[in-house]
Amino acid sequence: MIRSNGLPDRVSATVWVWALITMLAGAGLAWAGFPNRAAFVASHPKAEGVPVDAFEFDDSASDLDISVWATSPQLFTPVAMDIDPQGRAWVVEGVDYGRGRTLGDGTSIVVLTDTDADGRADESHVFIAEPNVRTAPLGIAVFDNKVVLSATPSVIVYTDVNRNAVFDEGDTREVFLTGFEGGGHDHTLHAVVPSPSGQWYLSCGNKGANIKTADGREFYIGCYYGNPGAIGKKSSDGHVYMGGTAFRINPDGTGLTVVGDNMRNTHDMVVSSFGDVFQNDNDDPAHARATWLQEHGNMGYADPRDGSKSWEEIAKPWEENRADEQNEPAGYVGTHGKGVIRSTASHWRENYPGTLPPGDVYGAGSPTGVTLIEGDELGAKYRGTYLACDMVHKALLGYNPTLHDAQIEMRNGREWLRLKKDQRGQFFLPTDIVVGTDGALYLADFYNDTSRHVDQVSGTIYRIAPKSGPALKRPDIKFDTIPHLFDALRNPNAGVRWVALTTLLSKGHDIVDNAKKFYTANAANPYIQARAVWLLAELGGDGRAFVEQLLSKGDESQRILAYRALRYAAPDRMLTYAAQAAKDKSPAVRREVAVSLRDVPLDKMRDVLAALIAGYDGKNRWYVEALGAAADGQETGVYKELIRPLFKSVDVAQWDDRAKNLAWRLHTPEAMDDIDRVVRAQKPDIKGFRHLIMAYALPRNEDERQQAERIVLAWAKLPEFSGDDYQLTVHEVFERDIKLIPMTHITQDYKVPASLGADTQPTTAEDVAKLNGDVERGRAKAALCLTCHRIDGNGISFGPDLSAWATQRTVAEFAKEVINPSEKLAHGFEDPVRLTARNGKVAEGFMVNYSYHAGSLKIKTMGGQFLKIPFRGDGVRIEHLKTSWMPPASKMGLTNQDLRDIAEYLKNK
Repeated sequence: MIRSNGLPDRVSATVWVWALITMLAGAGLAWAGFPNRAAFVASHPKAEGVPVDAFEFDDSASDLDISVWATSPQLFTPVAMDIDPQGRAWVVEGVDYGRGRTLGDGTSIVVLTDTDADGRADESHVFIAEPNVRTAPLGIAVFDNKVVLSATPSVIVYTDVNRNAVFDEGDTREVFLTGFEGGGHDHTLHAVVPSPSGQWYLSCGNKGANIKTADGREFYIGCYYGNPGAIGKKSSDGHVYMGGTAFRINPDGTGLTVVGDNMRNTHDMVVSSFGDVFQNDNDDPAHARATWLQEHGNMGYADPRDGSKSWEEIAKPWEENRADEQNEPAGYVGTHGKGVIRSTASHWRENYPGTLPPGDVYGAGSPTGVTLIEGDELGAKYRGTYLACDMVHKALLGYNPTLHDAQIEMRNGREWLRLKKDQRGQFFLPTDIVVGTDGALYLADFYNDTSRHVDQVSGTIYRIAPKSGPALKRPDIKFDTIPHLFDALRNPNAGVRWVALTTLLSKGHDIVDNAKKFYTANAANPYIQARAVWLLAELGGDGRAFVEQLLSKGDESQRILAYRALRYAAPDRMLTYAAQAAKDKSPAVRREVAVSLRDVPLDKMRDVLAALIAGYDGKNRWYVEALGAAADGQETGVYKELIRPLFKSVDVAQWDDRAKNLAWRLHTPEAMDDIDRVVRAQKPDIKGFRHLIMAYALPRNEDERQQAERIVLAWAKLPEFSGDDYQLTVHEVFERDIKLIPMTHITQDYKVPASLGADTQPTTAEDVAKLNGDVERGRAKAALCLTCHRIDGNGISFGPDLSAWATQRTVAEFAKEVINPSEKLAHGFEDPVRLTARNGKVAEGFMVNYSYHAGSLKIKTMGGQFLKIPFRGDGVRIEHLKTSWMPPASKMGLTNQDLRDIAEYLKNK
């Protein structure tokens, strides 16, 4: 596992003023003097960015080489990019991203071309300066002459009708999908990506969405973090979805389907030729992760029922500080060399029924663009490597996703490409990674410090290719004939493959024999071979019959692929295919069947689901969550009719893990009664007790809540559970999960102090960085930090957890944020509020939940206490502040030396 957020955070008005003054005083970067991008380019000096000799590859990739492919002034601050069939890079620029400013003519999409095929771009021009997009879009995809831009609130499709790579007269602009919330925040709409089924996938962070699709359906995405008005609101498909959401959709705008939700900010995703979805997710230190997304998975960030509760509200003390449980791989370089992660299982709600295992939680991070290598152009050993950019690690993280049991595991996590140890201060912020049509990798560098508020504008695209052997050549891709289309279907670039697939489908059944030959000819590379399976299934007739035979042939990956392709191509026959695959010996195949059954009425899937339940081994979490997805909305019927009868004749004292975990996962009223009898009869140890009690943590209604309260409080009175660990467990689950939070009327002040020490006069961050730090002096001074922060499990959870915070920053960056904390509000703490009641009493803290319809909100106050305030009934005035609650260093009694010592301690404890 890799150990150690999105793109730059929203910043305060103070930053705007400070940055503007700085630029006006700086070296000719007065934005008022640049009405458009062309004027800015003409004045901007050439910049090489980070030199290539500052990088090093992991030992597993030592035969690769990195070179500069394009750099400023050809492009500036690349946020996202894609490669088109001609090998051109299409780049979304984020000039001074996150400060609410763009050049006078709007946000630019820039096209870069290597015209002489020498491995370096030599031509750059603007496709469009989009005047209606005032914040940097977070994604771009190119499908032949269609350019798909993800620019909150909309997905915009440009069609370059005359194919001159310039948006001009005769070209079209269409709003494909809209309703994504979040404005300029980075937890919003991200890139559209192609898939082998011909559908598009896309994601949004947990700022939420209110979407109406081309076929008239509505989707509401909300949680406490964003779009709270959608909390608990059912979408047209009958489900409630939480922010941090992955979708698939037909290219005509119909058929929108949520494939996973309740992430925090899945910044990018990639869909393999087998149809597996891989993604990253960034969050509070130290919980960044890389994941395989099991379909319909709830990824556990907010309350799994409706998104209304933050993870901090339900955090359990026994789930914290898992550093000792983590095993570091050989050659691992953790957060700036430390290699320590301190995380809590509470963060992704790992122990709640209904949530998926979190994937590889690798610690502090800011993951952005991702890709999957499927070809052999870099070498056969790289086939199947998943790569993710991370701006905190200043690295490309690498994994080898591996099918194991019912799940795909993210294995061999490592910093695949990184800055050398003595180069970690370089302004390298990788934002996107794309496989080119030649098989080389193209890596975008936003070029700034980790805080992303250094006032300079530059940017580079690097090319990664083999050191030796024949040079990778850009192929001449054509979509005009059937042979050319099958050649394009083999291409390492996913966008090219998507165009080839959809064009081949338009040829109809006549190409079935060609597709079968393609399948046979590419047996040496299963990824390439898999692309024919989707095509054959869609073509129908003997093409589909060919795929039907694969349901019982080959390895389990091929059988999963066949089931997926058939299910998508012939949904009316899905239950027929499911009946066959439900008896497969592979738990992974059966898992795939289970997730496909969601929304199928129980009377139609009873026999299939019964077979899948019979195949559950009582251990695999992914498998039981797949069964939960199949039962979604029908849990009571499934438990009464298919599960309870299996164990009716078994004494509860003899119930095994299979019986207990099925009841735990569905946690219906009948299941909760059964678990109560099991706990009383079996008297589990504390580990087993803590697992089973979580079946009561997510009551679906008031009747279930009262049932859960009655059962768990009764356990606390039993002599078998009188020990401190048991008592603590009952208390925490009851208080944090089951108990109704009472309304608090503001009858006293809950104020945050403006000063925590004598006045001092720290100078500048640069002055602090020049000093030598002392760990022990820093440890003593850091006791002050525990007033509002957690460090390695100690202290008060009011502000950000500092356990890994300083390791993400240089000493100067650390000092800058402590000297003036209001200059840039911490990620996840951007909504400081002051509530003033009619009686003049004040509550200060962070907004963690807001419900307009209920007329209530939750605020986290000094000391980490959560209050539920009836703001409408009490006439509370709400002020959203632009300054940090943290006093500056000058109001905490801290000198330059104190700051240097604290930094030394936090970076080396």
